Amino acid sequence: MGTRAAAVCAAGSILDLLPAQQKAAPPARKLRVDGHAHVWTKDYLDLVESYGKKDTSVQRDKGAGTSQAEMDKRFALMEAAGVEMQVLSVCPQAPHFDDKAHAVTAARKINDLYGEVVRKYPKKFKALVALPFPHVDESLKELDRVLGPMGALGVSTTTTVAGRSIADPAFAPVYQELNRRGTVLYIHPAGAGAHTPMIADYHVTWMIGAPIEDTISTAHLITKGIPQKYARIRIVNAHLGGALPMVL
Repeated sequence: MGTRAAAVCAAGSILDLLPAQQKAAPPARKLRVDGHAHVWTKDYLDLVESYGKKDTSVQRDKGAGTSQAEMDKRFALMEAAGVEMQVLSVCPQAPHFDDKAHAVTAARKINDLYGEVVRKYPKKFKALVALPFPHVDESLKELDRVLGPMGALGVSTTTTVAGRSIADPAFAPVYQELNRRGTVLYIHPAGAGAHTPMIADYHVTWMIGAPIEDTISTAHLITKGIPQKYARIRIVNAHLGGALPMVL
C-alpha cells in the first residue's frame, strides 16, 4: 500500500473511533473573499483626469460603477465564482498628486464613495481607504477621518507615489501609524511602467510593467527593513508580488 493510501486509511480509522455526533459535524464554513476588487464612478475618474491622470480610459466602461445594473451583474459574477465578499481598493486610480489640494479632494471623494458602498452592501463589501500621498500630514488626517468610522480593513497605495518609492523615508510617519493600528497595507501597481521608457514606449505597461512594479516595490520594502520595523502592519502585495516568487 502506498504511503498516501495508508495515510487516507489511517485517517478513516481515526474517524471511525470518533463519537457519532463528532463524525456527523460539518466542517467549519469558510468565507471566500476576493481581496482584489475595484469600484470607480465616472465622476471620480473625471476628477482625477482633470488633475492630470492620463490612464483613466483603462478603467472606464468596464461595469465597475455603482449603478444597480452594474452591481447586480457584479453580484451574479461573484455568485458564479463562489465569492461571497469583495475587498475594494481604488488603486491604480489613486488620489496621489503633487498638488496637495487635488490629492486631498480626490482622496475624500473616493473614501466617501467606498463608505457609501460598504454601508449599502455590508455583506458584499469591505474596503481599503486611499490616502492623499505624497502629503504625509494630510494622509494621517484622512486615515484618522475614515479608517475606523468606515470599518475599513486598511489602506491601499500604489507601488510608487509620484515617482517615489513606497519605502521613501518621508513616508515613515504613515507606516508608524499603520503599525500602531495593526492594520493592512495593500500595494497595487501604479501603471507607471516602472518609470522606464523600455516598458512604456513598447506598450507593455500592464502585461510586463505591472508585475515588475510589484517586484520592485516589495524588494524596496524588504531592503529598507519596513516589515521588520513595522511588524504589526500586514502587507499584501497584488499579483503574488510579481516576479518575487521566481526570484526567490
